[in-house]
Amino acid sequence: MLVTMVKKKLMAPGGRTVGEFVLVVLGVLVALMIDTWIEQRNDDNLRQEYLASLTDDLKADQQNLEYRISFFTSVYSFGLKTRDELRSDEPVNQDALLAAYYASENWNYAPVKNTYEDLQSTGNIRLLGELDLRLALAAYHTKASADEVKLPQKYREIVRGIIPIKIQAAIRKYCPTIDDSVEIPSGFPPCTLPDLNVHEVNDVFASIRAYPGIVNILTYHVSQVDVAVYLYEGQKLSVLNILAQLEHE
Repeated sequence: MLVTMVKKKLMAPGGRTVGEFVLVVLGVLVALMIDTWIEQRNDDNLRQEYLASLTDDLKADQQNLEYRISFFTSVYSFGLKTRDELRSDEPVNQDALLAAYYASENWNYAPVKNTYEDLQSTGNIRLLGELDLRLALAAYHTKASADEVKLPQKYREIVRGIIPIKIQAAIRKYCPTIDDSVEIPSGFPPCTLPDLNVHEVNDVFASIRAYPGIVNILTYHVSQVDVAVYLYEGQKLSVLNILAQLEHE
């Protein structure tokens, strides 16, 4: 009966106007629903793209941190070896001079944050949804900036100011610690410097030994290298935790 009454009303004089109004309202509502659905689908697609990019960035961070943990663990060991040699009066060989040089090595690190900065600048950080994930990302990047490793330069300046330039050039040529073409460490492989005799080695090392306070300077340097390893390990743990969260998104 209700349907019949509505039908009669619409067919009555002026009913067409009412019918047209209803159709317009229904059209607007349908259009809004379609727009909302399209917007939601676009947001979902964009969210998946961001999640994939974040995952790629963090996996790159993980690899870079692992490289540096290994790199600075070796630098730390070379520092301890050099400190023992400096405390001794015994003659040294090429390995001791290489260790003194390697102990001064440095390798800067910065997290990959292009995707995170884009999320922040565009306001699309809202697409990540989970508050825990947003907080973890913010904490990681804030701490990475605050914990930026800056090793003291004094030991490096002393050693590289004493070792002749031709010997340093030979070390970089025959005993590189990083493959500059791909930014990957070579792992400090054993090597030999040609055309460098034992007398030259001992003369250079004697000059390093004679530098006032060199043992204390190196000891402090090594302690800061140890701190660098500790900080990088902490950052790696944060990266692994965020990657685990991303797997459940």
